[in-house]
Amino acid sequence: MAINFYSSISLNKNELQNAVVQNAGSDPGSPAAGQIYYNSGDNTLRFYNGSSFQTLSTTTGDITGVTAGTGLTGGGSSGSVTLNVIGGDGITANANDIAITAAQTTITSVLNTSLALGRDADNQIKFGTDDQIIFRVGAGDNVIFKASGEIEASSLDISGNADVDGTLEADAITVNGTALDEFIQDTVGAMFSSNTETRIAATYQDGDGTIDLVVDDMTANDNDDVSNANLLTRLAALESTSGAANENIVIGTDSGDTVVITGNLQVAGTTTTVDSTTVTIGDHNIVLDADNSTSAVVDGAGITLEGGSGNDVTWMWSASNGRMELKAGSSLGRMAADTFFGNLSGAATSATTATVATNVTATANNGNNETVYLTFVDGATGQQGIETDTALNYNPSTNILTVVELDVSGDVDVDGTLETDALTIGGAAVLAQATASAVGAVELATAAEVITGTDTARVVTADTLSAKSVVADIDVSSLTDANIVTITHNLGTADIMVQVYDKTTEANIMCDIARTTDDFSTASTSVVSIDFGTAPPNDCRALITSLAGATASGTVAYT
Repeated sequence: MAINFYSSISLNKNELQNAVVQNAGSDPGSPAAGQIYYNSGDNTLRFYNGSSFQTLSTTTGDITGVTAGTGLTGGGSSGSVTLNVIGGDGITANANDIAITAAQTTITSVLNTSLALGRDADNQIKFGTDDQIIFRVGAGDNVIFKASGEIEASSLDISGNADVDGTLEADAITVNGTALDEFIQDTVGAMFSSNTETRIAATYQDGDGTIDLVVDDMTANDNDDVSNANLLTRLAALESTSGAANENIVIGTDSGDTVVITGNLQVAGTTTTVDSTTVTIGDHNIVLDADNSTSAVVDGAGITLEGGSGNDVTWMWSASNGRMELKAGSSLGRMAADTFFGNLSGAATSATTATVATNVTATANNGNNETVYLTFVDGATGQQGIETDTALNYNPSTNILTVVELDVSGDVDVDGTLETDALTIGGAAVLAQATASAVGAVELATAAEVITGTDTARVVTADTLSAKSVVADIDVSSLTDANIVTITHNLGTADIMVQVYDKTTEANIMCDIARTTDDFSTASTSVVSIDFGTAPPNDCRALITSLAGATASGTVAYT
């Protein structure tokens, strides 16, 4: 079924691409001047000249010339034309082929990522690995030259001198027939054994391949100069050479001496005593009980200030109470400060003046943290509650707070029901039911009410507004010979707009659209039928929008 156009179509000098004129086995009836068609009987293109259909003449042509291009000779502009291939250095043009000369003397470069030169598959020079040249001899890649300058070889025999500027790595090295590790051990052992200045004797143990060092016993009769270089070594050897079980080591001769330890100091004993009057620690963090391996702080861990006669002051952790406690002796102590910041909870024994308090919680003074009421009492009437003249009253028996006027500058969170006789927002009254000229409560329209398009009391949301439109994808591979599809939209009206576009190119498609069933004659308000005539090349999408309820205010004039 063709699309009928009742007006001329102007392409505004644009191209008509991929067009096919009408195919017919004979001349169409009632033609108009200039009408063309393709006659499928004799495969000719015919046009109507106003009185009869004429066949467009066809012409045959001939090649007017052949020009020899690069690498060719010959050519011509008439008759039989021959083209010849030009030979060159290393290339020979024969009668039946083009051959490469066996002996090449003019090639200056051969580059290929898989290049290999050689006698056969077992003897080659290979360039297939980036930044490497591989020499393959006897079916083995035995020598590899790398971009780093490294030569990797399975065996290297050097008859002359070898100069190694970098690192020499080998599984085994011999010097004059002796393994290198034994040669070094023998040399070092001889060096230590002959050195009497350091008082260290070295003996090479051939059985286990090690060098044993023996340090001087540092007896009281020794007058050796103990330098910084060997002090720690000799102190470490003291216990093993002196034979004493526990020895005291004193560094310095009086209290004015200074001992500086540049590294870390570790004390393995159980008691560390500092008799100095002033202790200065540069660290900003002190860790106590570092050897604790449990999952919680040890009960009683803390810091004690010695008071003498048992009057110590201790800042310690109470595991049973889950808090840090300040104790003077066995009783809880006190803390004094001009200002506390943050939340403060506990038992207050007295309060004289309160200027500003936030997050105040009153608890019973019985250690159980039971909640009690914070009560204000009217001095004149004795009535409990909160009362400020008549402007603000709270009755605890009814849980009602009475306020003459409430001005809240921040947010108000109402978990229950908010009841009011009148509500004003931004100076405008808010009504129980919104109108076209006043703000108020609204009811959302359902999708069915939106499709009908006649409701005047409900509000349309973005979700329900989309109910007035239907989209459908058309799978061109499912089209039959008729190339007709029927889409059910169920919008309940013939006042719809239908558009079809190509899903791949997103271009609009001109096709025959009817508000009927697939017979193109039975009218329907629930389906549309689309006739493509010729199946489109790509899948398509149909857009169907209902205009039901649109204002019928358009004016039609006939001239």
